Amino acid sequence: MNKPYPQNVTSKILQITLQTQTFAYLAIDKHGLLVNQGGKLLNIGLPEWHKGDCILDEALFLTGFFPMTTQYECIPSYQVADNIVVDVHLFNDDALDWIILVDKTQELEWEGQARQKANELRLLQEKVESSKQQTHFEFFEALNLMALRMNNNGSFELLEPVASQFTGIYPEIFESPESLFPQEKFIFIENFLVDARQIWNSENESSHKRIRSGPWIESTDEGDIALEAIALNWDGNKLLFIEIQDQAYQQNLEFLQIGRDGALLKNALEKEVRERTAMIRAREEEIALRLVSAADSKDDGETGSHIRRLGLYSQLMAKHLGWQQNEIDEIRIAAPMHDIGKIGIPDRILTKPGALTEEELVIMKTHPEIGGKILSNSKSPLIQMARDISLGHHEKWDGSGYPKGLSGEEITISARIVAIVDVFDALIHKRVYKDKIPIEDAMEILRQGRGKHFDPELLDLFFELKDAMVQIARDFVEPLFDHAESVWGEPEENPITAIWQSEKKSGN
Repeated sequence: MNKPYPQNVTSKILQITLQTQTFAYLAIDKHGLLVNQGGKLLNIGLPEWHKGDCILDEALFLTGFFPMTTQYECIPSYQVADNIVVDVHLFNDDALDWIILVDKTQELEWEGQARQKANELRLLQEKVESSKQQTHFEFFEALNLMALRMNNNGSFELLEPVASQFTGIYPEIFESPESLFPQEKFIFIENFLVDARQIWNSENESSHKRIRSGPWIESTDEGDIALEAIALNWDGNKLLFIEIQDQAYQQNLEFLQIGRDGALLKNALEKEVRERTAMIRAREEEIALRLVSAADSKDDGETGSHIRRLGLYSQLMAKHLGWQQNEIDEIRIAAPMHDIGKIGIPDRILTKPGALTEEELVIMKTHPEIGGKILSNSKSPLIQMARDISLGHHEKWDGSGYPKGLSGEEITISARIVAIVDVFDALIHKRVYKDKIPIEDAMEILRQGRGKHFDPELLDLFFELKDAMVQIARDFVEPLFDHAESVWGEPEENPITAIWQSEKKSGN
């Protein structure tokens, strides 16, 4: 009975394996959300995932394996991208499921080439054995090869037999087969010999290393012929093979042309898809802004410029968080819908210029859930994000917000972003129930809410982007303002009083 490896041996095997092979690892929780990742992910061809993403929707090769019901599973030789093949190892510990991907592309290529050469030799052997009249010469004739061995003085000697086609290509080889300089005949080979000598002079001669030159074209009396050189170190013999490509080269050209045509068609289709997607996004955004503007027309505190700014603020933060482009577009369109639930709030409360009573405040605080119901039960990722923002933009990092009293990362990141930019925009712009305040005063108020009202890391990012945020506010000015009265000047009254009135009005 085999004994298990000791723990230190197992660790060393794992270390050696991971040092000598390209690999990547992912760790997900029971919901399929990415918790950790590492290794050379991009080299293996995986998408650019971020912590918190649900990867199971994109990693279709994992379908059916999660949640895991066994301690270990292996998916051998899975193609994750063009020309990239990996072995996928799956296992779990007490808390997480682990996915280890080990790059097997090069090994499989060598195996495939070895099998192909073995098949070619087997077929040729069968052909030789099937006819008593065939000779070894006919065998080499079928290969279209010429073999040369390098001498100590740098010249080459011809190894016979030689395919007859070389008579017209290189007649000199039959005149002095023991002292040849093919690099003088073929300039291409002179360049190739620079790399070939590195193989020939290798100390590890038993490795039988080889390199190929790739095809080149020689003009002869019979027309252009494609040739390829192969350098091989075989048990101390420095061998140089020259092969006539014939039909294989033409087929490769045809395959390359098909590939180019396919790539051009793919690029054209992708361009059309991008253009159509952009048109759809533009229509979605216009429809969303028009609907939100209609809903916000009930609230004298909101304007079309406000909802446009809110989308642009959110888009800027999402971009610097490294979100994918479709997610960046979605938050730009979804953020303006944050207060769509106010359509269900009575006008007497929305348009009231003073502070709200306790009863009115309770009614005002129902607008996130009203918006959530309006936006619920949709399969559209855009509408789903808008629903999350509507429900979560009045939640607070410390759990003191509403409607559900969520805290920390229980609040969706899209809602945490909108919570920051919504307060910022409300502070620096005039409303019927409050005056605007200077930028620096608004920044200080936001800073006081770090870790209490706002996600501290997102707020730090907002401060880093302060100049860009201010520029957005300048570019999309409220139409309520008299342009002679600058929003960037001194407030007309105590800013703390204005903020208190703002919070009483909005229910913060």
